[in-house]
Amino acid sequence: MLLPLQFCSVGRLLLAIHGLSFLLPVAGVANAACGDEPVTTQGAVAASDQPNILPEQQRFFEAKIRPVLLDSCGRCHSTEGGQGIRGGLSVSSRESLRVGGESGPAVVPGDLNASLLWEAINYRGLRMPPNQKLPPEVIADFRQWIEMGAPDPRVPTEQVVQSKVTPEKIAEGRSFWAFQMPQRSELPPATQWSSAPIDRLLARQYTVRNLQPAPDAEPLTLLRRLYLDLIGLPPSPDQQQRFAAAWQQDPQQAVETTADELLARPQYGERWGRHWLDVVRFAESTGKEVDVSAPNAWRYRDYVIDVFNEDKPYDRFVREQLAGDLLAAKTDEQWARQLIATGFLALGPKALIEQNPRQFQADLIDEQIDVTTRVFLGVSVACARCHDHKFDPIPQSDYYALAGIFQSTETCFGGVRSPRNRHPSNLLILPVDDPNPSDTPLSKDELAELLRRRDEVQQQAAEARRAAFRPQPGGTNPQANPANQFILDQQATQLTTRINSVDENGQPLTVCMGVQDRPQPQDARLLIRGEIDQQAQTVPRGFVQVLGGPVAAMPANGSGRLQLARWIADESNPLTARVMVNRIWLHLFGEAIVRETENFGASGPGPTDQQLLDYLAVQFMDNGWSVKTLIREIVSSRAYRLSSAWNRQRFEQDPDNLYFARAQPRRLQAEVLRDCMLAASGRLDLQRPRGSVLAQYPAAILGPNGPVGTVMAPAATRPGAGPGMSPAGGPETSTGGPLARRLQQLGGAAGRFRPGQVQGNPFDASVAYRSVYLPVARGLLPRALEVFDFAEPSMVIGQRESSNTPAQALYLLNNRFVIEQSEVLASRLQQESADRTSQIQLAFRLVYGRAATEQELAASQSFLLQAADVSVGLAEFCQALFATAEFRYVN
Repeated sequence: MLLPLQFCSVGRLLLAIHGLSFLLPVAGVANAACGDEPVTTQGAVAASDQPNILPEQQRFFEAKIRPVLLDSCGRCHSTEGGQGIRGGLSVSSRESLRVGGESGPAVVPGDLNASLLWEAINYRGLRMPPNQKLPPEVIADFRQWIEMGAPDPRVPTEQVVQSKVTPEKIAEGRSFWAFQMPQRSELPPATQWSSAPIDRLLARQYTVRNLQPAPDAEPLTLLRRLYLDLIGLPPSPDQQQRFAAAWQQDPQQAVETTADELLARPQYGERWGRHWLDVVRFAESTGKEVDVSAPNAWRYRDYVIDVFNEDKPYDRFVREQLAGDLLAAKTDEQWARQLIATGFLALGPKALIEQNPRQFQADLIDEQIDVTTRVFLGVSVACARCHDHKFDPIPQSDYYALAGIFQSTETCFGGVRSPRNRHPSNLLILPVDDPNPSDTPLSKDELAELLRRRDEVQQQAAEARRAAFRPQPGGTNPQANPANQFILDQQATQLTTRINSVDENGQPLTVCMGVQDRPQPQDARLLIRGEIDQQAQTVPRGFVQVLGGPVAAMPANGSGRLQLARWIADESNPLTARVMVNRIWLHLFGEAIVRETENFGASGPGPTDQQLLDYLAVQFMDNGWSVKTLIREIVSSRAYRLSSAWNRQRFEQDPDNLYFARAQPRRLQAEVLRDCMLAASGRLDLQRPRGSVLAQYPAAILGPNGPVGTVMAPAATRPGAGPGMSPAGGPETSTGGPLARRLQQLGGAAGRFRPGQVQGNPFDASVAYRSVYLPVARGLLPRALEVFDFAEPSMVIGQRESSNTPAQALYLLNNRFVIEQSEVLASRLQQESADRTSQIQLAFRLVYGRAATEQELAASQSFLLQAADVSVGLAEFCQALFATAEFRYVN
């Protein structure tokens, strides 16, 4: 085991610069299937052509500095040395010296104290070169060089990647169906069966393919379908009776009236908001190797639910998620909602233990590009990170044109600095008073005591770190024990976390995840094979060329996110409306028109009925991008009312139901199954819980045994000074005065100080509120959701898996939650009626949405008669109903 005093001088240098991370292997970029692109080089710029370097300065560098860098440092810190670039520090160029290693610059022109190289060659704890200290005259040369501004004539040879995707190929690629604007085609003539536009378009397919559509479903089957599709809850017995009576009078009117009632209920937003949360990979933790909780992610979840309930135009919804911080707002409440909306870009999984900050940033941007293009455009531009897109005419430069936009954007996701979290960030302070419910204020004395204790512990921790480099005759300095350092650092970070969760008066701060523009926007460098150390030409910020549309000039003082948001949400974009209506159709029919909902490119399956898809897209935009209006039109169609009953000829002619001539039986999603059990038992609480259970565990590291209550530290580099300012009301703009555009930040606040082990299980699914509000940690999902194919929260999921496994049957037969709901339902039946037949019929109506048949009634009565205990028997009967396929599926 190596002790701190046994490190060689190089080890001490790396320890000081990078912490213990140098003991771990440097993470590289795994890029299987990267293509080879033609690479050319531009000649290096001559020293005489470089401004601000005098001839005598160049001679000094070439005679005094360059030889020492190459001979004494280059073996470990250059690609030519044979040992790679240790610690991310290269001495091969001016830029690499000034950028430095993983934790800071090696040379800061004119500033000796800030130059780690100066500390190292003077053996001030750090030792470089490790074997022998440089002669005094050489050290004096380096002092003179840094103080004169570190003039360095070396300029790296610029490599230029030549794309195979030429402008001609891009223009040719626009002929692909998905990259052309959707067109409203002429509708076929109306018939008695097909009077609505959707039905007329489908009827044309039936005629061409000699398909006979299924008959209408039974009224109560259709009612259950409507309820489960629109609000994710079953109809009550009273609602069943009313619908059956209305159906006898006018089936079409009955469906439209019921649809309007359901779309107006708040449960609609919870059901359809959850669909959107699948697509945007919503979770309340960071995932990957270290799964750290995100206690403010719930604000984005609630924002999405409210958006669907308000029926906010989808184009506005898109713009708010990509650039809500750059849109005008008339009130602080609206401004807060727009900031929360940008959490879309901050929610993704993150490798917090990544040692290289540049690699972490590149991966973060890649994830943002991937989710933006797949969610809104249905194509994966992230495939062009390492090379030109293999299937679509998307050159690698298009990827880096988008990367420049996100590189010019600061992502604020919170977190705390610790040995297991190397990349904490800020959070955004909201201009409203709405802290997490679990956050409590501090008195002035409590805050002062926390500040005093933090300063004391930080001083002790600093002394423990210094002891690691202090020689101790006869052995190791006992103060250099790494365990002591870790404990002191942990205590300091816990205290800092608690301090940063309140303002200067001790009041809890209202914060959210989100993004904002960096002060200085910057175009991205194209990376050869996606490798951060292989930079090629600079790519101007821009959009995906093959999609065309109006291309706005990138602002000199902004990232370009607002321009990107407007480009995506513009009616001239050929994909945005198509992608969204395709998802809506999927959730109502069980299959999408384009079966791969996030792949509208050349490698995808294409639409089974492009005229239908284009009609829906144009109709969607013509109706103001209203999701509710489109849903109402679809569920009012005759096609939505079709039965799923078996018919041999129909199945043989269209086994995959590509043309929707019958209804598709669908297994209920995990949340709907759980909510339906709660609804049947009468325990369901329809009130929205405030916040999230995980908000009680800020910065906890989650694992299979529940959150670990060790709360670690925030970065605390830029403490917030107050709430964010709203931009002036009016048209959308990314300009304005500095006060109008200012956005205060909280320096990495993580929430409450909770030392010790967290008590209780925040993932207990026995709570009675709706499943959309259950905590979603990437590494630890509630069993009630996981076993029934809950969407993988680290991925863009437009369509969930639908499996049928033994684990699901075992869950329904043995899980305590299911048993409890069965017992509560049995008690409800006994309270409603003492008559056994009435109890059975009520159970069938509550669980299946229909009355029991005579055969089912007889079998149920026979089962109950055999029960030794009436209550136990009735509970077992209810659990048997929950375990059936009819309950798990919507027909």
